[in-house]
Amino acid sequence: MNCDLLSDAALIRASSPKIFERGKSYASSGAVSIVGEEGEPQPSIRAEVAGTQLYSTSVWIDQGEPAGSCDCPHAEDGWFCKHQVAVALIWRHRVSGTEPVVDGAAKEKVQASAKRSRTVKHRHEALQQFLRRQPATALADKLTDLAEAYREIERELQQWRRLSTAGPEDQRSLVTEILAVGQQFVPLREVPGYVRRAAAVLPLLQQARERDASSAVALSLLALRRSWAAMTKADDSNGEIGDLCRTIAAEWISALKRCAAQPAAFGDTYLRLQIDDPFGCFDVRAAEEAMGAAALNRYRNSLAAHWRRAKDGVLSRRADRAVNPAGRERSAASWLQRDESETRLRILERLHLEQLERMGDIDSALAVLRADLSEPHRFGMMTSLLERHGRPREALASAESACKAFPDNWRLQEDLLRCYERDGWTAEAYALRRRQFKVTPTVEGFHRTLSAGIEAKQDGTAVRQELLRELEARELRQMQRNQRSPLASRRGFSGAGTRAVSLRAQVLCSERLWAEACALVQPPAVCHHGVLRQIALQLDDAHREESLALLLRVFGQAMCTASTPYRDELGLVGEIAARLDAARRSAWLAKLRTEFKAKRNFVRDLPRT
Repeated sequence: MNCDLLSDAALIRASSPKIFERGKSYASSGAVSIVGEEGEPQPSIRAEVAGTQLYSTSVWIDQGEPAGSCDCPHAEDGWFCKHQVAVALIWRHRVSGTEPVVDGAAKEKVQASAKRSRTVKHRHEALQQFLRRQPATALADKLTDLAEAYREIERELQQWRRLSTAGPEDQRSLVTEILAVGQQFVPLREVPGYVRRAAAVLPLLQQARERDASSAVALSLLALRRSWAAMTKADDSNGEIGDLCRTIAAEWISALKRCAAQPAAFGDTYLRLQIDDPFGCFDVRAAEEAMGAAALNRYRNSLAAHWRRAKDGVLSRRADRAVNPAGRERSAASWLQRDESETRLRILERLHLEQLERMGDIDSALAVLRADLSEPHRFGMMTSLLERHGRPREALASAESACKAFPDNWRLQEDLLRCYERDGWTAEAYALRRRQFKVTPTVEGFHRTLSAGIEAKQDGTAVRQELLRELEARELRQMQRNQRSPLASRRGFSGAGTRAVSLRAQVLCSERLWAEACALVQPPAVCHHGVLRQIALQLDDAHREESLALLLRVFGQAMCTASTPYRDELGLVGEIAARLDAARRSAWLAKLRTEFKAKRNFVRDLPRT
């Protein structure tokens, strides 16, 4: 593996100057213990890093840049942490065959931190062993004293008492009490505490299932609804209450399976549950298999009736608004009611379609979709449904009708392309790809269109040249629009009279034609700085000066809007400095310190030489 992939500049770019310096301290402290290493084609290394605790850390190379994982809190937020930097630096030494310099002071600091961590762990274990040796009466007295002093402890102990002594008649009120969140909204930081307390409902549901599965079904259903209500009064960004809901739902399914088939009326209860379910938290197939044929048939019939009523109501309101637009109600309540009815219809229709497809009644499912073809996604649903059930000719006809009804819809065009390419309609697929590319050219679209042309027996070289000419013509049209724009006369407006070649340069980069891309982006052409940087980093040694010129151009653009902590800009400095001899590098860095002296953090973190 190339050591340059783990250079200081690359690691600063992946992390930040401050994190890099902390990582260097860890690497020089002897805190890194290598666990395993993998070579080509996907180089990687695994290690344990001693910090406030022992962290499991991995580093690898992803598309020419260092990447990794670590179980420390900083890395869990998606950052390249100091532990990963330390492992990467040790890896670099291993690859280059050199030994890291050990910093005695840093080693002592890490060892002290590890010692504190071990001390906390030993104290916890010692307390646990001590408590286990105490008589029950002494523990009871101590817990009583703590409950009197701390309200939270008393609440936990009272809940424990009620769970231990609750009879069947107390279970419903106890479930409601356990899952209650109170009057105030629960902020994110308090959600783990709520979930820890609310999880006490799970053994209660399990006990109820063992005693009487039929009553456990109703009790679990109550708990499920209460947990859904808790989600509306808490910040569940981390999904902890959602996980609790899924666990309660699994208990409900288990109770259903232990029962005999449910009565037909259960189908109506199940329909309400499906409509109210906020995120699909239970296994629908398992529930429907467990409830029995009578309840399932009742559910399907009720679902179809509710869907028809909701559909007729929504379509009727739409027709009234179309005929009498002046009579539209403008109140917030009327708009809210309209949104609720539309949302309810979407839920009912989704459930109805799932049941029809599960029963194999595809024609009825198609009829449901054809009842309202005012939105393009419904055509897409029809095409997908026909494809899933082995009706390709009808799927192709559906896709063609969809594109006629909504000729500019990209998703429907993709459906039609899939059908064309599946059935061997290569000429039609190529024509549609060309039309898409002309309207919205992209790098991916370029390659797909080129592939479609080759599949349609076109000359690949000629197709490629035509696509590049289309991009060039588009650049010229955009340049002419810029020249005619009133903005062109404003001082400092760089768009007028210049050609933006970013997309064409990206295409050449995707073909790895680095020298050709470099020639294209030369001034006065303008190009996105990310593309310029990519070209510069890929040019070979024969184009070293061109690479340097591109990086300096990127750096000049970046510094116009740069702000602390200057992570990318300092990475660029490292890349440019690596292409300069010692004298030029020293002169350039001195110039930067003068030119950007107002950017103190940037100047502080510049390389010394």
